Amino acid sequence: MAASKKYVVLADIESVRVPFSVFAAALEELSRLGEIAACKFYGYSAKRTKDYGEFIQENSYDALSALPKKRKGKLDLRQVIDAARLAQFPNIDGFFIIYGNGDITPLIAYLKAYGKDVIAGVIEPDKNSVLCNKVIYLDPNATTQTVLNSGYRKVAPSEYVAPKKSSVGKKKAPVEGDANNPNANSSNNKSDTYVYVQQPAQQQAEPQIVYVQQPAAPQPEPQQPQQNADDAAQMALLLEQFNKIINGNDN
Repeated sequence: MAASKKYVVLADIESVRVPFSVFAAALEELSRLGEIAACKFYGYSAKRTKDYGEFIQENSYDALSALPKKRKGKLDLRQVIDAARLAQFPNIDGFFIIYGNGDITPLIAYLKAYGKDVIAGVIEPDKNSVLCNKVIYLDPNATTQTVLNSGYRKVAPSEYVAPKKSSVGKKKAPVEGDANNPNANSSNNKSDTYVYVQQPAQQQAEPQIVYVQQPAAPQPEPQQPQQNADDAAQMALLLEQFNKIINGNDN
């Protein structure tokens, strides 16, 4: 006989205020699916939820008081953190979660990724419960509804429509003996591949003339005028006379 599944109960009794009798009926329904390994309560108050006190003390379950700045009926993030942490343990098979108003779809996907069953405890179905494996309704006559047997919701595949084939750009090898192809019988073109491209029947494309700008030829450097040569000769003569003056040979 296969071992029964072990479930962890995480109940936000501050956000979802139901009498303990309703909660006990939900646990009785859960026990038909597997073994209740542990329970943890969020938003416990000795005055407001005192009917849970005896059950918590007898079983030594953990109960956390309400957060001071938490809005009434909103999701308790401590519950999300505990569920993500406990998902790491392989001996836990699933979770029974009673949660407040909020989006826990990422948490449900996370738990399912680890192969855990997710059972929602709700008064009415919502966007979170439709993604769980099962739903247990919180009423005196608690009942279980199977939403998804396992994994994620299956999506029916859409009908496949093949794309239309186009003849433009297709390659076609010449067929020997084809009357419409004059080169089909040529021995030099047996290995050639012909490409037929569909062109407009009435208008023929005119050849386009492309003008390419050629780089300009380098301009020759201007020749120095004859005056530069004369200036150089005069400068050489002046230097010669200057040297004679320095050496004392000037007449």
